Amino acid sequence: MRKLKAWQLVGLLLVVVFGAVLFVGLVAGWFSDKRAVLSPEYLCGDECTGEYEDLAIEKYEELVKDKKSFVVFVDQGGCTTADRLEGFASDLARSRKIKIYKIMFEDMKKSSLHDKVKYYPSLVVISNGNPIGWLRADEDEDSDAYNRYDAFEIWINKYLK
Repeated sequence: MRKLKAWQLVGLLLVVVFGAVLFVGLVAGWFSDKRAVLSPEYLCGDECTGEYEDLAIEKYEELVKDKKSFVVFVDQGGCTTADRLEGFASDLARSRKIKIYKIMFEDMKKSSLHDKVKYYPSLVVISNGNPIGWLRADEDEDSDAYNRYDAFEIWINKYLK
């Protein structure tokens, strides 16, 4: 049996380690695009007005069970920040020609969505029935998205194709 030289052992070790990292990354989804593609019924074309459709808890849970991909605006009446974010989301709906649901925070607290979204206002992107991104009113990193439309667009582009 032939003996391997030190540089050959190092090279072999690097190949094995690199291969293992690639395999783990592939299995973990490191290389896949995690942005949501909305279900066809939420693409409304030229008839998009930017108005919201109210979402009942039962309907939300049904959409999740059916593994739908959609966007939900979490609102609370009388909140200046919510009004601004609602305007941003409405502009987004018109420009992207998509339908966005609206759910009131008090109602949302009774749904499975409350396991993720703890504060209002928020915009939530649901992909295949799972929340994959939501604005966090309690996080400094999301504050620009609440105050500037360009920052809001950058945020939504991370989660929505």
